[in-house]
Amino acid sequence: MKVTKAACAIMVRDGRVFAARRGHGMDGWEFPGGKVEEGETSEQAVAREIREELGVDLSTTWYLDTIEYDYPDFHLSMDVFVSELAPGEEPRLLEHREGRWLGRAELGDVDWLPADLSLIDRVGAMWDSIFQPSHL
Repeated sequence: MKVTKAACAIMVRDGRVFAARRGHGMDGWEFPGGKVEEGETSEQAVAREIREELGVDLSTTWYLDTIEYDYPDFHLSMDVFVSELAPGEEPRLLEHREGRWLGRAELGDVDWLPADLSLIDRVGAMWDSIFQPSHL
């Protein structure tokens, strides 16, 4: 089975996380990010993808987890980062149909893509530590 290496950002601000609904390919909500290109690290890839998809720069990024998920046509290995936007930045939907800032109680309000759905319980359980100032 083909393996796709990807990276995504759980962008945080004011006690909320940013979710985006894909504009092409599989329909569903995701933590934005994309494929890691040859010669780049996952952290470099997530910064590049966020800039390309949302037109913003990240200021702080720390590794949270790696998600392994089998889609019908490929295996996804996705490094997950928690990130803050650079000061004054606001996501613009350059490749997504919709975007929302979600609080902890709203995580189940969107139809997540399967790989991202596997993160939701973990994000909810780690909510307080994700928003600790020592990380951000």
